[in-house]
Amino acid sequence: MKMKLKVTKLILIAAFALIGSASAFAQKDCGPKYGLDSALGQKNLGMFNQYFKQKDYVQAYDYWVYLFNNAPCASKRITFNGAFIAKNYLVHLQKTDTAAFNARKDGLIDTILLTYDKRIKHWGGEWDVRAKQAVDMYKLRPDLRDSAMKLYAMSVEKLGNSTNYKTAVYYMQAAISEHKYKRYTLDSLYDLYFQLQDITTYNIKNQTKPKEIKKWNIVDTSLTKMMRPYFTCEKIEEFFKAQTDAAPNDISLLKKVSGLLESAKCNSSDYALDVAIKLYELEPSSESAVVIGKTYQAKEQNDKAIEWYVKGVDGIADSTEREQLYQRMAAIEYAAGKVSNAKNYAQKAVAINPNNGAAHLIIAGCYAKSRGACSSDGIDGLSVYWAAYDRALKAKTVDPSVTEQANKLMNSYAASFVKSEEAFFKSFPVAEGGTYTVPCLGISTTVRFRK
Repeated sequence: MKMKLKVTKLILIAAFALIGSASAFAQKDCGPKYGLDSALGQKNLGMFNQYFKQKDYVQAYDYWVYLFNNAPCASKRITFNGAFIAKNYLVHLQKTDTAAFNARKDGLIDTILLTYDKRIKHWGGEWDVRAKQAVDMYKLRPDLRDSAMKLYAMSVEKLGNSTNYKTAVYYMQAAISEHKYKRYTLDSLYDLYFQLQDITTYNIKNQTKPKEIKKWNIVDTSLTKMMRPYFTCEKIEEFFKAQTDAAPNDISLLKKVSGLLESAKCNSSDYALDVAIKLYELEPSSESAVVIGKTYQAKEQNDKAIEWYVKGVDGIADSTEREQLYQRMAAIEYAAGKVSNAKNYAQKAVAINPNNGAAHLIIAGCYAKSRGACSSDGIDGLSVYWAAYDRALKAKTVDPSVTEQANKLMNSYAASFVKSEEAFFKSFPVAEGGTYTVPCLGISTTVRFRK
């Protein structure tokens, strides 16, 4: 254990001692290219290259060890791929020789971390290499995670917009992991996201090679996805409002912000509405119209919500989403007492999914509310409750999840059935159990009397 701690301490001393001065040593202090024994060095290099090209990294390992210790500058591959070779050998031992793995694990991990120091010493590129070292340090040495986070931070600070795209992803992953263990505050997580977002945005706009732009777009998506669970409405507006105000025609930016606002359930905010309307004006679509509708609904401006839902609903390609939106519209109109509209939207939802129990219950409610228009049935419009009862029964039949609500409505409708003696005195023409068509609804139902 003492030896492990001593080696680890030496790694850290070497890592931080090199910071700020490594570039001065680039391609120096190598000694003879092939080491003190030139013939042996060349022989080992030849064997190493042979196995490396064959991707037989386990066989390449012993030759690599010799070169790493005696001729590190014989080829850039020795230090540039050193960590890769050592990690492959570590995995090989883990799979094939448990005893050897346990005995050599710590030493091999120390070697992996030291490969980065030697690469910097001989070839430079310090800050990019430090970020790579941080990845392995964080994954392989749990006791050095704090040091790994410092290396990430220093690398990004020094490289700025030249930060490697992989570093941005690995750094954010590590930060989120640290936050979960309460070693990284939420504010620090926000600060890091915004810092990496600035770098990402710069590269998307300024890279000239399509492949590089694609890589940074993937980074942008990954960072946003990782941070989505941690965003609040206030933080989204705090960071993005200045950007959307400065670039009101940037469709990709508006789409990203709109998605973040929706995932953070910020639909009721004025900023969410502003972003949604800007996006719709630039690129009218069913999706953006629905987002605006949701925003107005969250702000309890239901008439405007329905107006925007109407613009968007028919263009929604996903049938399930379209069904749910029709149900939402039906519920809004039903609550507003607009029975005809509510029934129309609920019927459209049922047309898409006949097993939508909630929509069936809305239709049942609309039937019950139509009593005033059905007085021609000769029993003061009470026949609507038979149709309503039938529809509520169907709702729980096709969708057991609404059974409790359906039963309550059925009991309420049954309590409103016409009494048998009343139907008799009013000369209602159909006996109990017979079939009757409710005049204002055009719905065929079963006659039921309240005893």
